[in-house]
Amino acid sequence: MAISTESRFFGLDLNQLKADILKTWRRAPQWPPLSWLRPAQMLRLVPAEGAPTVVWESGEPVLKPGREPVFWALELPEHMVLRKTVALPALDPQDCASAAELEVQAISPFAADDLLWGYTELSRSSKAVKLLVVLASRAQTEPYLQAQVAQQLHLQTLKGQSKAESLEQPEVWVFAPERRPVVFQGFGEQARYALGRKRLWWNVAGVALAVLLLAAIAATPTAQLRMRAIEATHAYEGMAAKTADVVAKRDTLIQSADKVAGLSELLAERIDGVQVLSMLTNVLPDDTALQSARIQGSKVTISGLTENASALMQKLSNQEGVKDVRAPSAATRMGGGNKESFTIELGLDAKVFGPKTVVEAAAKPQPVEPVAGAPVGADAPPAPVAPASVPAAAAGAPAAGAIPDSAPRPASRATLGGSTKPRASLGGSVTPPAEAGGKQP
Repeated sequence: MAISTESRFFGLDLNQLKADILKTWRRAPQWPPLSWLRPAQMLRLVPAEGAPTVVWESGEPVLKPGREPVFWALELPEHMVLRKTVALPALDPQDCASAAELEVQAISPFAADDLLWGYTELSRSSKAVKLLVVLASRAQTEPYLQAQVAQQLHLQTLKGQSKAESLEQPEVWVFAPERRPVVFQGFGEQARYALGRKRLWWNVAGVALAVLLLAAIAATPTAQLRMRAIEATHAYEGMAAKTADVVAKRDTLIQSADKVAGLSELLAERIDGVQVLSMLTNVLPDDTALQSARIQGSKVTISGLTENASALMQKLSNQEGVKDVRAPSAATRMGGGNKESFTIELGLDAKVFGPKTVVEAAAKPQPVEPVAGAPVGADAPPAPVAPASVPAAAAGAPAAGAIPDSAPRPASRATLGGSTKPRASLGGSVTPPAEAGGKQP
């Protein structure tokens, strides 16, 4: 099995792709937007006839040269040069150089070690490229070049210039139509090309540095905001670490407050059984006897005996804070009796029957009546003042020894009947206690 050495990826030749990228990169400084990255260089041109002039590397003369050029070139006379125009397909500049070399080797009348040649593009279109190829003999041109170099060195010495060593490697030019220079290869043109590449890289580095500085300037506000955010985060974390105990206590306090609020809601919905029993005691008539009373939340279920269960339900419905009065089962009359057995359910309003806090009023001093038998005009002893902690009910009671023993006592009342006389309560009767001295009411 043969192993393929072709570098292909999905049918694409990677070597050719690499070569194309390099060719494109080499042509980049020639593009109009990037041509300023490689500035043109000046040369001192010594023509075949006439005085030396300063020109650009494109062959155009420099009107006002500000400094002495670093490089110089010699123009060969026309009688030493052979010319030929070659038409080629639309090739890249690198391919044109290879094609021109092949054409020179094919048409050269000189030996390989005696051949001097160069080329330039005359025109380029999308279909063809026209080249001008020039040839010369090294044996014929060297005496002329040596004489021109010696003459220029002599002139430089007379002028007192110290850079005469740069004249030892001149470039060799001939001119195509429209004063376009054709440079012979193998002379001092490589030093100019090297300086051009060096300046190009310096300019590219300067542009890259400028782009980086602009990017840094553009990113500075964002970076500052990010640094401030990071500092704020660190400060917040530090403050949170310092106040961890306080935050924990605050959370505990909030939880306690929530529990208190929940407990308050539960207490607000709780029904006070004492108030319910007091209401039932005042509302139930004398002919009613309760057998059971059950309180579940805000719902109260009572059962017992009465002469008229409907009237009892109507009376309960008219009470403040009582709602949803109903009988879960029909009232039944016992055989041979005039009492109805009833079961009544009623709802209570927690705002009316809920637990209330009793604020004890401060006791006020009561005027003391004179004791019977005391002399008129005699100074009565001052009444003792009850302390502030004594309940309001106790504050109104007479002090010990201030009221005679013959003072009447209040008659006791039934707990579920609502009157002072004996009445039925929870299936029985209540007899008031005997008054002082053994008298009955």
